[in-house]
Amino acid sequence: MKPEISIIVPVYNVENYIHKCVDSILAQSFENFELILVDDGSPDNCPAICDSYAAMDARVKVIHKPNGGLSDARNWGINAAEGQYIGFVDSDDWIAEDMYESLYNSLILHEADIAVCCHYWVVDGELSRINNFDGYPSVLGHVEGLSELLTDVRIKNLAWDKLYKKELFRSVHYPVGAYYEDTPTTYKLFMQASKVALVNMPKYYYISRKESITGSKNLKKLQDKFAGAYEKYDKIRSQYRDKIDANAWGWAANIVINEAMELYNFLLREKDGLDHSQDVDKIKQFLRENLSVIMGAKQVGLKLKMAALILSTSEAFYSLLYSTLIFPFRKEKNQSLM
Repeated sequence: MKPEISIIVPVYNVENYIHKCVDSILAQSFENFELILVDDGSPDNCPAICDSYAAMDARVKVIHKPNGGLSDARNWGINAAEGQYIGFVDSDDWIAEDMYESLYNSLILHEADIAVCCHYWVVDGELSRINNFDGYPSVLGHVEGLSELLTDVRIKNLAWDKLYKKELFRSVHYPVGAYYEDTPTTYKLFMQASKVALVNMPKYYYISRKESITGSKNLKKLQDKFAGAYEKYDKIRSQYRDKIDANAWGWAANIVINEAMELYNFLLREKDGLDHSQDVDKIKQFLRENLSVIMGAKQVGLKLKMAALILSTSEAFYSLLYSTLIFPFRKEKNQSLM
């Protein structure tokens, strides 16, 4: 009998966390699932640990592959999945024992394409609930689901707090080699979903680690973060400009402009002698196309509005202001905190 759900766990260099993760999945109250552990060329004991779980439990399938990154590992798992529904768990996190039962029942009850639960953020053993659906119906329509994903407040652009119909992935894969790969992927799945079911209980435990992918900043991360946010905003706006209200567009524009200015300011500070004209052109394109939204959005602060207006008008003038006023003030402020 084929499994109803395929749970995909990319595994890389997490031997101190993998047992808690896998044990929480195998303890699920919903039992008709397969667990696909994708060993992404892990250099530690994870490959052997994965194989030991497969030897103990017939529901565990192990894929050993050369290192290709998180997106590549997820894609391998998707291609190998036999279930009608797909879920993801990161290998250093863990889940509540009824997470997939709750998501599955909600999805089936409401005949939805995606089900979403709330989650905890775990820092040094302390739990913080990140989101809730208080006051919301138990199911959202197509446009309402996209609107929530666009604002990224209640429904986050994350792979792992959701259960999806497998058919949504027929033409969707995670971008290999990209950081923050969920952002340019999740919206594509939501654009296909007629209904999104909500489970207003935290069922996923996301652990924050300094050595994780999102734990530090560099140019590639800033580029990918802006590119993903801009792509999501642009693609949804091209089809739903008049169907989603101005408040949601204001929140969405605020997200993109924050990523845009962080990237641009980084380029100004960290001069590496390379040609970043494509990054600059993309930032200015976003500003030109959305300046009226940015200037009219209550969610965008005055400083960001002024930065957007100046940069969209004169790159040289913005650079002069930043190098003579803003950056020296930032350095002085940072030094005073050291």
